[in-house]
Amino acid sequence: MKTAKFLLLALALGVGVPALAQRTYLEAGTRADMSFSFAQQTAFSLVAVVDAGVRDLAGPFGVGGRFGIGVAQGGAAFELGLSGLFHFGKYGAGMSPLAGFGFRVFFGGGQTAFGLNGVAGIEYFVNRQVAFVARAEPTLWFAGGASFGLDLRAGLRVYP
Repeated sequence: MKTAKFLLLALALGVGVPALAQRTYLEAGTRADMSFSFAQQTAFSLVAVVDAGVRDLAGPFGVGGRFGIGVAQGGAAFELGLSGLFHFGKYGAGMSPLAGFGFRVFFGGGQTAFGLNGVAGIEYFVNRQVAFVARAEPTLWFAGGASFGLDLRAGLRVYP
């Protein structure tokens, strides 16, 4: 009986303590893109983006998923993405730099594009539940040729 209680307590601590360290978030904002194509013209677009993820999933490492919808050159497009993020600062305290790497898929204009992107930015905590986030995301796109894009993103991140 004593061993069963000890194992149950160990299991609860093993599952509960890491769950307390994880911070789920929902982030909404906008992104301005400037894409430089090696074989085509330069294009500009404005995209509304919603991100959701978990900060401090394994120490300072976290993951984030993305859904975006945008209008570019007269047509609508959708974006899906997944990123791994490293947060350099403490949760809920002032300014926290972040960096990461991700994968994106863009559907629009009768074409699908795949991209690999880097992430560099800051998260500034207004309070423990709300943070302002600004990021730069250089992206290498592959769709019938290669193109390079630089995304500048700004938004609010809410930790429920």
